[in-house]
Amino acid sequence: MYSILDEETIFKLAEEAEAALHRLSKIVLTGLKPPSGAYAFFHYSSHAITRLKDCRCIVKRLFAGRRKLTELARQEELTRPKNWPAGKPYPNEVKKIMKEERELTECMKLDIESLYMFGMILLDQWALQSICIGNLALQKKHPFNELVYYFDSGNNDILAPIWDQLKEKILWLHYQLRFYRNKFVVHANRPWQRGTTMSVYGDDFNLFIPTPPGWIDDEKANQEITELIYLAPEHIQKASSDYWEKKNPRRLIEILFDNIGNIEKKSDREKIASIFSTVGGSTPTFQILAGNLLEFVKLGTELLCDIAEQNLAYVDLGNPFKDSKRMMDELRTRSVREKSQKSKKD
Repeated sequence: MYSILDEETIFKLAEEAEAALHRLSKIVLTGLKPPSGAYAFFHYSSHAITRLKDCRCIVKRLFAGRRKLTELARQEELTRPKNWPAGKPYPNEVKKIMKEERELTECMKLDIESLYMFGMILLDQWALQSICIGNLALQKKHPFNELVYYFDSGNNDILAPIWDQLKEKILWLHYQLRFYRNKFVVHANRPWQRGTTMSVYGDDFNLFIPTPPGWIDDEKANQEITELIYLAPEHIQKASSDYWEKKNPRRLIEILFDNIGNIEKKSDREKIASIFSTVGGSTPTFQILAGNLLEFVKLGTELLCDIAEQNLAYVDLGNPFKDSKRMMDELRTRSVREKSQKSKKD
């Protein structure tokens, strides 16, 4: 289980991640000194920095929205009449606050869904840089996904330190960000109950997308979840049979999915993901999602910097069809040819 990071810590991670991305680009540029041109690597770096800033903007709105929701909850409690008769409409001042709460909740739901989308774009742009640094023969159609499968297949090359040190975070982001985004946000091709959950006065805010009642065989799904207890964290396995997180299958699958980065075998991870994609559930709160994403980009890019410095000869810049030197040479050749032709005419 991951702890909820505060706002200051998360934005510090964002600053450090951006600084690392700038440093990586500088290492490659100064180390290889290529002629100016539209090299793919430097565009990937620019795109990654842009998407990092987009994610930071989204997270900033989420923090501001969460503070406002807490403030509105207090206002509603103070304004709402005590012992109000059931079924009787609240006074207008109370209804106004409740309406603002609903609208803000919807905006925050949109923001956290946007964090899933732009966070995945950031990971893809980061992965494209990694593929260039390692000079990997990958298709680059789904870069982060391809890189995860490359690592998980046991490949051991100059990028190995990234997998060795950040495997848990890579797998967690692969499932929590990419898998959840695809199944529940972008390609929601079956019924879901789309909502959010949060504490009244806390800082948490997360998506809650369970399967609707009657859509699946709940008894069968619960049995499949219970059979995966051996993959749960140790404290869950050792807990008494009446412990709520152990006896409640829907809570258990959320715990398993949140712990998926620590599951060693890919087949077990896929079992967990498959069942979670059937029953749905709660996501981590946005602070955990943002914190893990930004910390990974920071740490992963710092490792890329070290790898690039030691292996500049491996780096694939993604050369343009023509760099500035070739274009200038062609212009000079053309100019000489035109002058020669003109002199012959004269």
